[in-house]
Amino acid sequence: MRRALLAAILSVSAVAEGHAQSAPAVPAARQASRVAVVPLRGAIDDVTAESVDRRVQLALDEGAQAIVLELDTPGGDLMSTLRICDAVKSRLPANTVAWVHPHAYSAGAIIALSAREIVMSPSAAMGDAAPVQAVPGLGMLPLPAAERAKVESPVVAEVVDSARRRGYDERLVASFVRLGQPLWLAERTDGSARAIIDAQEHNALFGSSAPADAAQIPAPAAADPPLLPFIQKLSQTAPAAPAVLARPDLEPQRGREALGAGDRGQWRLVGQIVGPEQLLVVYPDEARALNLASGVIADDTALATWFGATTLTRYEESWSEALVRFLTSWPVRIALIAILLVSFFIEASSPGLGIFGAISLAALLLLTGAPALLGLAQWWPALAVACGLLLILAEVVLFPGVAVPAIAGGILVLVGLLASFVTRDLSTPAGQSQLASAVATVLGGCFAAGVGIWIAGRILPRTRGAARLVLAAEAGVASGPPDPQGAARDALRVGDVGRAITPLRPAGRADFGEGPVDAQSVGEWLDAGTRVRVVALRPGSCEVEGVDGHDVERAAAHRTPPSGGQP
Repeated sequence: MRRALLAAILSVSAVAEGHAQSAPAVPAARQASRVAVVPLRGAIDDVTAESVDRRVQLALDEGAQAIVLELDTPGGDLMSTLRICDAVKSRLPANTVAWVHPHAYSAGAIIALSAREIVMSPSAAMGDAAPVQAVPGLGMLPLPAAERAKVESPVVAEVVDSARRRGYDERLVASFVRLGQPLWLAERTDGSARAIIDAQEHNALFGSSAPADAAQIPAPAAADPPLLPFIQKLSQTAPAAPAVLARPDLEPQRGREALGAGDRGQWRLVGQIVGPEQLLVVYPDEARALNLASGVIADDTALATWFGATTLTRYEESWSEALVRFLTSWPVRIALIAILLVSFFIEASSPGLGIFGAISLAALLLLTGAPALLGLAQWWPALAVACGLLLILAEVVLFPGVAVPAIAGGILVLVGLLASFVTRDLSTPAGQSQLASAVATVLGGCFAAGVGIWIAGRILPRTRGAARLVLAAEAGVASGPPDPQGAARDALRVGDVGRAITPLRPAGRADFGEGPVDAQSVGEWLDAGTRVRVVALRPGSCEVEGVDGHDVERAAAHRTPPSGGQP
């Protein structure tokens, strides 16, 4: 019995020891019991930056010890990207990890480099972070050389700062952003170290340019020697060196010196990393071989195991953030601008209608108010648009033909709409890019509105249902103080012929000999001066149609007595 019991204990101990040896050891800097996953999906923008701040703070309030930024993005706004990177480096917990799952291009790659570690899903890709200018409807536009250099500078500075903090090779991360920087991977002939070399070092070591069919970087192996990153001495950096030196977290980061002709014969070429006409894009094996990625994580379970976590909680975007992103997308904004202008046109052409005025006001509130839900907008663009519309309305109703109020109102509307898109300083490349997108979007909205106004002016008046919709809304205003038009309207009879004294589009005024009365055109919209005939009498108004000379003679022979209602 004693021997059997002892054997059982030893067996259990051996099994436990075997499990302990097979379970991966979690480094102390990575270990966390409670992990929060904050997904960043789609284009990076101001909404993303606001959302990351909110969700990270919520996760920390609920006891998260590590933050995982799950990246699946094609890129996005530069200033929003830099804002997220600053938050990762200065306000988020030190144990913040980027999980490329499955793609982190452009802005996504820049954010990933700012984290303490990068992990990738098995089929992930990361890189291609060159700045571009995208205009709605036109796609990506080429940047002049000087402007490209101006935009690239803050991006390169950001990724180089990340390299110095995290121990990446500076030239490697810069090749995510800049063309014309070919890089190769070389290894000491004694197998003691590896290094990423540029064209100058390559020529010094091997005496000639690399072959066009240079071998690709193989997957990392356990026996691979360590990679020595190229990190310039801090004393040789740009004028910002004193501020950089003041950061204690940068002091330990030191890399190798540049290789020269004296090192010839001590290195062999492993393969080419990126060509002269390429931007760097890496996949999991290559990223691990280049010390960019720490591991391959397929799902949430593997992620929790990688941290040694007991709980893993996801913090998704809220419905309001998703709504703001939808309302501020350029196709929706084009549609809202078109709805705003077309509805305002119909309302101005049909005084007292109200329905289309409310639609126009709602479109204005959505255009200028949606970003305000997350604190991304100012109040004055909405005020400018509203004042502009009021001036245009004054031109239509109070001062027809003056033109000055309409021109001033149009300028205010245009300025207000453009300003509602621009949140950056116009002296910066980011602000100029926003302005270009704003101009393209507003012009697209105005073009769509022009088509809508043409349809409303040419087709809707011919539709009896549309005319009755306008009539019903106008005819409802029958009660109230005494009507000064009452006597002239009471004298009307179906068949009376008069003349329109204002445009009937479809509402306006006409004179049948007893004074002006409110009138509604039941067919086409009519210009001022057109001869019209009464076809129906309504409380507070009459329905008319345009007539020619023969119709006038027939109308005089078939006049009917006043009815005060339907003929």
